[in-house]
Amino acid sequence: MGFGRKLVDNGFRRAFLPLCRFYSRSIIKDQPADLLFRYLCAGYFFWAHRYWPNFVLPRSFSEKVWNRMLYSRDPLFTMLSDKLLVRDYVTRKVGSDFLIPLLWQGENPAEIPFDRLPLNFVIKSNHGCGYNLIINNKTQLICEQAIALLKKWLGENFCDDKYAGTEWAYKHIKPRIIVESMLENDGKAPVDYKFFCFSGRVEYVQISLDRFGPASERICDRELTPLNLWNGVRLFEGEIVQPGNYREMVGLAEQLAEDLDFIRVDLYSTNDHVYFGEMTCYHAGGLAPFIPRAYDFVFGEKWIIK
Repeated sequence: MGFGRKLVDNGFRRAFLPLCRFYSRSIIKDQPADLLFRYLCAGYFFWAHRYWPNFVLPRSFSEKVWNRMLYSRDPLFTMLSDKLLVRDYVTRKVGSDFLIPLLWQGENPAEIPFDRLPLNFVIKSNHGCGYNLIINNKTQLICEQAIALLKKWLGENFCDDKYAGTEWAYKHIKPRIIVESMLENDGKAPVDYKFFCFSGRVEYVQISLDRFGPASERICDRELTPLNLWNGVRLFEGEIVQPGNYREMVGLAEQLAEDLDFIRVDLYSTNDHVYFGEMTCYHAGGLAPFIPRAYDFVFGEKWIIK
């Protein structure tokens, strides 16, 4: 990307995104997008994908993500996006054996019993993305700083305060803090398998490695055969081997996705046990690049909007 392009892009983000968030928070609120907001969002979409979208009659996968964000107000999406309430959904669908052990949850970070927690654990907020604090050794944790950060998270509304203000499912989640056990696989962070499920069937899988370090990813078909597709993240070029419980993972993802025209189900395989990660209604906020672009439309063909 040239200097001029970077300058334009940075200026666009600084000027445009606050305008989108203001309009969403003050005018749209809980209503489907009006014509002006569609035009604002189309500009943001063009900045990300370099083609003009049709949100009303979408064809590409990215257009369909935005169609859902702008028009759908299904309360099920709020439940699935809430990292605490989704545990109840998973329990009803497939049982609680697949849930990462919950060590603590509450509204006041100052009440976290750090002295009773294990040496390593993960702290999350339930009401958005990117609210993760990885504690590898709690003896090195400065609790006051952690508590201050968690309080900052709790004071944010992910829909209204982040990106373009379009991820409605997060808007009415009651913020809480979650402390979970840390998953490890032979002393390393487990591979994150992101299953793209269309009408209850796994069609594609995004393999994410070292998510909390120098991340690398690869997008594959249902059988984990790599596609000639890049999503802008460092490409993993090593051998991809199906874990021994891969078929169980596919079946679990499809059970969780069976009632939805599209959902992304994230799972981990750790020491031959499958754990549920999260369910994502708006993959990458509709901003993930598809290189080459044709794959955006290939994925879109799989998504038959109900």
